[in-house]
Amino acid sequence: MTNTPAALRELGMPVPDSPVARRALELIEEREPAFLVNHSIRSYAWAVTLASIDQLDFDPEVLYVAALLHDIGLVPEFDAGGCFEVDGADYAEGFAIEAGVPAVAARAIREAVVLHMAAEMPPQARTESRLLDESTGTDVRGHRLEELPTTLVSRVVKAFPRLDFKREFSVRFVDQAARKPGCRVAEMVAAGMLSQIADAPFDE
Repeated sequence: MTNTPAALRELGMPVPDSPVARRALELIEEREPAFLVNHSIRSYAWAVTLASIDQLDFDPEVLYVAALLHDIGLVPEFDAGGCFEVDGADYAEGFAIEAGVPAVAARAIREAVVLHMAAEMPPQARTESRLLDESTGTDVRGHRLEELPTTLVSRVVKAFPRLDFKREFSVRFVDQAARKPGCRVAEMVAAGMLSQIADAPFDE
């Protein structure tokens, strides 16, 4: 298995070495399918890169943990029956607090997980929330991909392969939309999200 922290550092990414950061990585590696693990890690890498492009400061621990856990609600074990981003955010906040993260930072992690699916980013949203929203869009739809250094994109995808991401992720989106018609995911599927995933400028 790839040594994720080492691989990210080789790519020039800051990786917090804290209990919550280590536990979050262990959690997704144990409980999530590999394609979703790699998506979460790539999303963090894109977020860090976009922060550099936009000259934005961020809290590495908040962004890292939120990125790793942002899709935990898509895993049946963590699906409480609500909108997956809310279920995931609730779990992520409790997880962070249990790992010793101060309440304010844990709430920031929760906010980022919830807002990565928002139709519109609230004006008061934290930088980490904005970055995660943009970077997940990069990995899913190719949002702003043309702004990222081509060599870096190749290195990130090589280190954390997509593993048939388009098909696997679409299956889970369709499932969520069918079971939860009142959630944002259903709106996105109805609006053509599956075509955007399929048309993203990645091979898989």
